[in-house]
Amino acid sequence: MAPRVTLPAVADMTPEQRAVYDKFQSNLTRALLLTKNSAAAHLALGATFTVGLLTLRDREVIVLRVAKLRDSEFERMLHYPLAKQAGLTDVEIKAIEEGHYDEMPADRAALVRYVTECMVDHRASEEAFHALRAFYSQNEIAEITHLAGHSAMTAMYLASLDIPLDEGVTSWGRLTEVQDEVEG
Repeated sequence: MAPRVTLPAVADMTPEQRAVYDKFQSNLTRALLLTKNSAAAHLALGATFTVGLLTLRDREVIVLRVAKLRDSEFERMLHYPLAKQAGLTDVEIKAIEEGHYDEMPADRAALVRYVTECMVDHRASEEAFHALRAFYSQNEIAEITHLAGHSAMTAMYLASLDIPLDEGVTSWGRLTEVQDEVEG
């Protein structure tokens, strides 16, 4: 399937665009560069979650569940290696993606159920919120909700524009530099 839009070629990028692209060399960045000013901010927001309240494992549980619910192979491709790095096994990842709550520890099942309701119903139920609250602070739940929304927005953007998958694994190494520049 061809993209619905023409991604900017790296050779045709302005110096400002190239500076953003060089920090996260992905078709996602190329697609975000189609907007006037939101590419760096979008990437910076994503980078904030890497230094937020949640563990790497919790972040990847959230993103993988959203990727599955939004049918985002792009986000799964980007986050699967991070999920493995966080110590999740293929069996655990499958349970997360498929929403098999009975195959998860109670805290993870509460997390996956909460994220699922946020994505499917656009609002978590009282029951899901209170089940999650047994394991996470209100600040952590706010971050969980924000990350789920950011992941869903990214998945929707990529899918609606039919952005192709990257050829290889994208390096996350310089992404936090985008955040530093937006804040600075």
